[in-house]
Formats: sequence, C-alpha cells, structure tokens
Amino acid sequence: MSGIAGLVSRDGTAVDESALSDMLSALDHRGSDGSWLETSGVAGLGQQRFHTTPEAGYDDLPLRRESCLLTADARVDNREELTRRLELDDGSVSTDADLILAAYEQWGTSCPEHIVGAYAFALWDGERERLFCARDHVGIRPFYYAADGGFAFASEIGPVLDRSFVTEQIDDRAVGDYLLGFCEDTAQTVYADIRRLPPAHWMSVDADSIEIVRYWSIDDTSELDYESDEAYVAEFRRRFEAAVEARCRTPENVGVGAMLSGGLDSSSIARTANRSVDSPLPTFTLVFDDLPQADEREYVDAVHDSGSFEPHFVEGERQTPVDGLDEMLDRTRVPFVANNLYLHWELYRVADAENVGVLLDGIGGDQTVSHGTSRLPELLVRGKPTEYVHEARAYASRYDRPMRQVLYRDTAIPLAPAPVREGWRHLFATADPLRRRSGVIDEAFANRLDLRARAREFETPPRPTARAEHRRVFPDGLETHDCEVADAAAAGFGIEPRYPFYDRRLMELCLQVPGHLKFYHGWTRWILRAAMSEPLPAKVRNRTTKGDLGASFTRLLRSSDLGRIERTFQSDPFPEALDRVRARSALEAFEDGDEESILSDIWRPTVLCRWFQRADHGT
Repeated sequence: MSGIAGLVSRDGTAVDESALSDMLSALDHRGSDGSWLETSGVAGLGQQRFHTTPEAGYDDLPLRRESCLLTADARVDNREELTRRLELDDGSVSTDADLILAAYEQWGTSCPEHIVGAYAFALWDGERERLFCARDHVGIRPFYYAADGGFAFASEIGPVLDRSFVTEQIDDRAVGDYLLGFCEDTAQTVYADIRRLPPAHWMSVDADSIEIVRYWSIDDTSELDYESDEAYVAEFRRRFEAAVEARCRTPENVGVGAMLSGGLDSSSIARTANRSVDSPLPTFTLVFDDLPQADEREYVDAVHDSGSFEPHFVEGERQTPVDGLDEMLDRTRVPFVANNLYLHWELYRVADAENVGVLLDGIGGDQTVSHGTSRLPELLVRGKPTEYVHEARAYASRYDRPMRQVLYRDTAIPLAPAPVREGWRHLFATADPLRRRSGVIDEAFANRLDLRARAREFETPPRPTARAEHRRVFPDGLETHDCEVADAAAAGFGIEPRYPFYDRRLMELCLQVPGHLKFYHGWTRWILRAAMSEPLPAKVRNRTTKGDLGASFTRLLRSSDLGRIERTFQSDPFPEALDRVRARSALEAFEDGDEESILSDIWRPTVLCRWFQRADHGT
C-alpha cells in the first residue's frame, strides 16, 4: 500500500511540479518510507513509499528507464514466473516495479494480462508520448482520475478533487445507485468529474484521446477435467497455500497479522499463514461478551489451540456505527455502503498499535469459493431427482432449515421464469422495483433519473446451476467498492489489507470446478472444507452457522445512535435524492422495532446525509 499520483498536461505545456507535490502531500499518510516525484516534460509522477515486500527496499520509485517513467502501488505475486519469462534472473534483485516495467517493454499494453497480484500503476512512455495505466483484476488497489482540462490521477479521491480543473459537481446517477445499494458501475464516483479505472482494465492517455480496455475476465464457459475429486482438492490446497504465502511476504520490519473471526475463511487463512511465518502469528478478533449471536470466541479459541498465535481481542461495541462516521467519511471522501466499516476501523486501530503493517483478511471467500446451493435446482434440471432429494434433505438437516424453505427459496425461485417471480412479488411483496430497494428515495428524483428502470435492470435472481450462480455472485462492483473503502480506512493507520481469496489463480480454479465440489452431501463450500481437513479443527471446519454482526449493528443504532440520526435527517442542507418525510417515518418505524429495511432506509441515507452536510454540497 503505497500512494501514487500524477499529472499529464495534455496541451503540451510543462507539468506543474508544485501541483504534483501538493498531491503527494495529501497522500503523506500512505508513505512512511519517503516521498519522491519525477517529471518528464508534460508528465509528472509521484510516489509515497511504503515498503511492504522484501524487495520494496530496493525500489527507486518513480522508476526511470530510458524514455519510461513508472509509479506503482503494487505487489506482484507471480514473481518467479515473470522473472523466468522476462529473462531477468541475472543474480540481482528484481523489484515489483522492475517486473512491471520489463513486462511493459516486452508485451506493451498486453502486460497486465501476464501480471498476477494487487496493483495500480501508471507509466509515462516518453517515446510514444502516452500515459499507460492499469489496475488489478478485482480492484484491490485504487485508481482515481480526472481528465477534463488536464489529466490527474491518485490512489485517493482527495488529491484529484483538489485540482483546479476538477469541480465538486455531484453525479446524481451515482447517488441514485448508492441509495439503491448498487455498486455495479466500477467507473463512476459520486463526483461527476472524477472516475475510477475499473478493475481488470488498462487505460492509455495521450494528447488526443483516452482508451480504456478490459484485459481479463473470468472464463465461465469451461470446466476443469481432473482425474478425481482428490485431484481438485489437492490443486485447490496448492493454490490457496500459494495465495496465502504470497501475502505473507513482508520485510523484517513490517509485521504481518490476520483478522480471525472463527469462520471458515479467516480461520483457513490464519492456519495456513501460521505455517508461513517464523513467530506466533498476531490475530485480531471482535468479541461481543453480552451478545451471544455475534460472538464467535469458541471457534476462535479452537483455531488458537491448533497453532502458534498471538491473540488480540477487540470489543465489538467499543464504538457505535455513527460514533466515527465523520472521521471515516473524511478518509473515504465518498459515502460508503459497508455498514461494518466501524468494526474494521477498530481492528485496524488495534493492529496498528501492535506494529502490524500487513493484515490478512478473509473478504472474498464467499464469492470465490461459492456456497454452491444452486446445485440443488441443477440436479432437477439434469434429471437426477433421487440425488436431489438426498442433497436437499442433507442440506436441511445440516443447516437446520425447514424443507419447505429449501424447496421454495433454494429450488423453486432459481427455476421459476421471470413472469412467475414477478407474480410472486405482487402477491407477497411490492410490485414497485424502486420500493423493493429503498423506501426513502424522493419520488421526483427517482422519476428524473428513471430509477425504477435502473432498479429492475440490476435485479438478478439466483441461477439454476452451480456454475451460473457462482458467476452471478463472483467478485464485482460491491467487492471493488469494499476494497477501496477498506484501503482508505486502513491507510490512515499505516496498514495494508491483503486478501488471499482474491488471488486470480485461485478464483479461476474455483469457478471452473464441477458443481458437486461446491456443494456435496449437503455441505456448502465443500472444496474448501475438504482442502482444510488437516489444518482446521473439526469444530470450525464443520461449522454451519455464522456470527451475526448485524445484531450488534442494529442494537447500537437503536440504543445509541437514534438521536444523532434524527438530527441528521432534520439538518440542512438535505440531499434532494431523499424524501425527508419518508426518511423520518422510516426512522420512527425502526425505533418501534421494524428492522427489515435498516440498511436501505436508515444506514445509507444517514451516511449520504452526513457526507452531504459535512462537505456542504448544498451550496
């Protein structure tokens, strides 16, 4: 997690070095190892250095080589492969920046196709007079830019927003998407003049044009054909262990730790990482002493007993969701969807106090591995009713679910044609697609942007096969948003989050394994459970429950934050996107016990209002 920034003067004038210096100063919290900038005529690139890999100490970023100038916030995971293919194994240390620049010199704009890792980089090619930028496949490393009147980019929105040619005009469509809970558009931001480079895309900028191209998408058409289930499990284990090991690579002075909830994902990471480090692995766990449905300490204790760890426990109710909301908005500079960010905030704070600079996180496990429940309707589609009955009964028994729920939610809904599902909505819910997503959006605002059509466009029901459903929930816009928000929050504490389940090679494998390895004998996420049969305690490996963090969130909002939310809804300026009467009515209903729409009608409106009022966007 470094900070990068740059300017390109597209009218042929020399770049303003003082303006670039100001951008870097705004990223000072991302650069504990120093700040440097380089200019090359119309282009200038800057770097706030934070050395979090063993090779980073040899970096001299921005890196200049002949007519090329590179700045990068990057961790390259396929280092050995690239070193061999690029014939760089000459006995000297090749940094990640060296590998990226050599890949560009070898493959040009196709270079991101060959790089595996987490990265956002920008390379000024003086010979071609173009800026070439790329972002990793999930969007783990952020990249914001503005291109109207000049070109500016940075790891955070703030330095871009402060440019003279960038306005604070709000993008109403982005606000509407936010209130609907949609994050699918990975290019837009709430500021009309600022964009994001989407994940798995590269961008080329010259004096006359900007070209943006997708360089990678997951192959969801083919299925791997191994000789046995054991072979799939062994390959999953190999790739997972490699993904964790790559993310444990740090210099001696940067500590690595792991978030540990006691669930399958974080526990698998912690146990695997425990084998990759020489000393007890620091772990960071939320505990809820008086809220049993949220507390998972019994599972965490089982993991700790199975290896060598240095446990740290953080009270999950140390602060409320609204307590630090203004501070969090100051860091993210945009309204965020993540209602549990306040919990991550506390974990980052404690990890920082324990001198941990890299924190492993289980985010992405659900999407990458898949729960696989669409295996049930798939069995009926493939004419295997006997196997369906066996799996459905096993699933209902293991997860303590009524068979009628399995038959309806997990089987009938994925199989039902769209008109049938719409009929069910008329009978059991609302037929209005807008109100299915939010009850507090202003009607005139919704009509002006045709948000009902937008809401209908993004409604994606479960799919009737394990592969199709896996593809539907695969990491996309929401995951990118969560990574960006986590990056901004963690950066304030000098911490780099790392996500083993977002390893590109692991993701490709998981999507392409046969459906029965995703859901087997009633077990969801079977391939992960099988791969972790040796390191994970049975108590954790065979879990069918999950801690309910939402219970704490709801209780804190109701017990501590209602007054502040009410004052927020009463204050001016008030976003035109919200109906004040509806918002206050939703808050009263929540106070009386209605929790059904807490995120859509209470939380997101609160965040939007505080962002709007704090930045004074009403003026």
